[in-house]
Amino acid sequence: MSLEYGKTLRMIRQQKGITLKKLADDICSVSFLSKFERGDSDITLGLMTRLLEKLMMSFDEFLYIHHDFQPDKLEQFFQTARAAYFNRDVIQLKQLKDKAFNKWKRYGVDTYLYNALLIEVYESIVDKQYTGERLEDYDIHLLSDYLFGVEVWGYYELSLYNGTLLLLDPDLVIMLSRTAYEKSARFRNYKKVNDAITAVLFNTIIFLLGPVNRFHEEFTFQKEFSEFISYLETIAIPESNLIERVHLLELKGAYDIRTGNKKEGISKIRQAIQLLNNLNSTKMANNIEQYLLQIIE
Repeated sequence: MSLEYGKTLRMIRQQKGITLKKLADDICSVSFLSKFERGDSDITLGLMTRLLEKLMMSFDEFLYIHHDFQPDKLEQFFQTARAAYFNRDVIQLKQLKDKAFNKWKRYGVDTYLYNALLIEVYESIVDKQYTGERLEDYDIHLLSDYLFGVEVWGYYELSLYNGTLLLLDPDLVIMLSRTAYEKSARFRNYKKVNDAITAVLFNTIIFLLGPVNRFHEEFTFQKEFSEFISYLETIAIPESNLIERVHLLELKGAYDIRTGNKKEGISKIRQAIQLLNNLNSTKMANNIEQYLLQIIE
């Protein structure tokens, strides 16, 4: 465990007004804790967990403080990549991709290669005016082999898959999204991971509905659509997550329109728009309004 953790622990302990003796009591010796706080000794995960429990703090909270009240490096990577993508910042995307590739070449850790591939997807959309081409077969195999091989999906796997999901072939998306739902079950009560699987399921449903210019075509994924809707409902989006609940209502309305029940579908989407307007989320309401106009043309 990082020796720098000790200095952060000391800062937290002092801020809470707890003495070395009181924190160490029944966990470790005062001299050992003092050495750890100075950075002169390492500590086991078990002891660290017990110390944090005594401070009434989760490990996530500790890491958040340790990183100067910023998300951890992994979360920062995905946030930075998404921000560069949404801002259409080709230069930053290229820098992020090159940095990930260089880390892969230097350390030989495959996850850096997957990170670079994710950035390459974003870069291709922004820089080359992406028109619907799929990922190269080699890249697909790299991603799918890794994801199918992981026994338990956590925040990293879900975020990696979520960043490339919309560019894969339908059969692969259906299989991987099922895998994501099943293999992330152990983290179901961990909010960050649960938010990530929720995002994967939403994107899977959007993928199955297809682009707005294909809503006039026959819909062939009715069974799969119902399956992934049921997954979302099993996760039971909390009542406090109003935006997600409104989004789900919008997608159910889009499904009705896609399958020929136009009147019912328009009614559901209008309800979603009204709810957002009532919450003063006018930008989101306008986006759904534009979406509705496009799919009923």
